[in-house]
Amino acid sequence: MTLSVSAVIATYNRGPELRIALTRLMTQTTPPMEIIVIDDGSSDGTGAMMRAEFPTVRYVRQPHNAGLILARNFGFVNTTGDCILSVDDDSWFEDPDGLARCVAYLEKNPEVAAVACNIETRDGLVYFPKGAAPFDVPWYVGCGHLLRRSAVEQVGLYMPELYRQGEEKDRCLRLVGAGYRVVALPDVMVYHDKSEKGRKPGMERFYNHRNDLIREVARCPSALMAWRLARTWAGNSWKNLRGGPRLTDLKVLLALPEILRIGRKHRAPVSVEAYNRWLHLAKTAAPASAPPTEKRAADKPVSRAASRPVAAERPSPARSD
Repeated sequence: MTLSVSAVIATYNRGPELRIALTRLMTQTTPPMEIIVIDDGSSDGTGAMMRAEFPTVRYVRQPHNAGLILARNFGFVNTTGDCILSVDDDSWFEDPDGLARCVAYLEKNPEVAAVACNIETRDGLVYFPKGAAPFDVPWYVGCGHLLRRSAVEQVGLYMPELYRQGEEKDRCLRLVGAGYRVVALPDVMVYHDKSEKGRKPGMERFYNHRNDLIREVARCPSALMAWRLARTWAGNSWKNLRGGPRLTDLKVLLALPEILRIGRKHRAPVSVEAYNRWLHLAKTAAPASAPPTEKRAADKPVSRAASRPVAAERPSPARSD
């Protein structure tokens, strides 16, 4: 059976970038059967551009900026494809058959809930070793992945309270807990032009730290909770210490009541077995996080993943009914 595809693109004040992303997506050899663009309150003329240049694309403008995650949830519940493609408003497939290859992999592997494309950024960072065979990963990246709708319906939408960042990790942990696999396709390249519009490093560090803690409260088995909260706090604090302003930890500390409230509201821990498997993948096969200053011997930066041993494919735990 051929799986149908709906594409969801969230955008905010990136009209020129969105034009390129849509044009590239619509020229795929097998384009999505429907595309929905959720405009999260843009004020740069994005709406006029969409009506004039992309009349066949469904365009929905939110009345105010409600966050990337809420926009992606809106796109999911307002599309009908068997699969949901997510690309950012500044990302696109490098090859014309990239989407077709993602769909083909899901068709052949029904236990796979999501495929993570290989992301290449404008500064040359490559997330996975090019040419490697498909392998299991702990999460996909928001700017280039394909989801199986039936699997997402089983585990649920993104937590809207996360607002931005970290939603991929939480959903993939839930998918692993339900017995599914998340698989990287290193030969399917998505180029991320990584527009600087709307990017605030301090805000990103805060939400990364905050949302990792929320995920632990919501998904971590009780027996591992104390250790994982301490480990997550220490790891993110070290990253923040290296990354710039030192106020992030204080802001997260002040947000602890909110973190606990949100985590307890969504509390649905996975099994210890599934959680440990996800942690193992996070250590051995996570998408790269190498800084742009890390230079390749030749002409481009390279991710740490390029020198990391690739996790072998393993059968996932049996899916629970």
